[in-house]
Amino acid sequence: MADLDLGQSRSEAFKLISAGAAYTLSLSWQADMVIFNNLTQWTNTAGGLPRSFWFRGQTDAAEAYQQQVIDSAAAQSFNFLNPQTNGFTVADTAGGAQAVNDLLISAVSQADPCVITTTVVHGLQDDQIVRITDLGSDMPTARGMDEIDGKRFRITVLSTTQFSIEDVISGVDIDSTSYTAWVSGGRVTLETRVLQLNNPQVSPYSSANPYNPNQFEYDPIDYKLTAGTDIMGADSDVFLIQAYGFGKITDLGDVGA
Repeated sequence: MADLDLGQSRSEAFKLISAGAAYTLSLSWQADMVIFNNLTQWTNTAGGLPRSFWFRGQTDAAEAYQQQVIDSAAAQSFNFLNPQTNGFTVADTAGGAQAVNDLLISAVSQADPCVITTTVVHGLQDDQIVRITDLGSDMPTARGMDEIDGKRFRITVLSTTQFSIEDVISGVDIDSTSYTAWVSGGRVTLETRVLQLNNPQVSPYSSANPYNPNQFEYDPIDYKLTAGTDIMGADSDVFLIQAYGFGKITDLGDVGA
C-alpha cells in the first residue's frame, strides 16, 4: 500500500455470483484478512460451508479456515476445517518496482556499520528510507537495540537479506557497537519506494549523462488472492466478500512466558 496508508485501517466489500470455479480477487491495497461469505450455503443444510477465512501470513499447511454446518441446528452447530488443497492462494503480480511492506528481522549486529538481516528476501534498494520498530525494552519481552527502535534510516544493500543503516541526513554509518544487544524480533517498514532508475546517481554528470532525480512509485504490485473450488462452492452461489487491512498489528509475544 502507499506510504500515506501506513498506519491506517482499510476495508472493502464485494458481491458476486460464483461460477463454481476458482476466482481471483484483485485489490489495490494489501489485505490482512479476507472473508468469503457464501450466502447461498448460509442455511441449516449439513455440510454447507458458509464462511471461509484467509489471513496474511497464515501457514502453508492450511490454505483456508472454514466453518462447516454440521446439522439442522445451524446457528449453534459448526465444524471448523483446514482444507489442504483448493483453498486460498496468494497470486500477487509485481509491477515496475519491488513492493515492500513490513519485513521481519532475524538479526541486528553490534558493529560499525550496523547490519540488519531480514527473515526473507527484502527487495530493497540503496538509499531507500526505512523505519525500524518492535524492538527495545518496551516490548512484552525485551528485544534489545533500544537505540534504533522507532527511528528512520537510509540503507545500503549488502545482500538479498542484509543491509546496513545510515543517518538519514548526513549519510554517516550507524555504529551500533555499544548499543543494547539484539535479542529477538523487530520489523522493517519501507517509507520511500525508489525506482532503480539512476539510483544511485552516476557521477560525473554531462549532457550525455544528465542528472535525473530518483522517482518514487506507490503500490507497484497488484494484490491478488485466488479462491479455489473448495471456497467458491457451486455454480450460482451468492457471495459477499469482506477484505480488511489493519493499520498496525502489534506483536505482544508469548504472554504466558
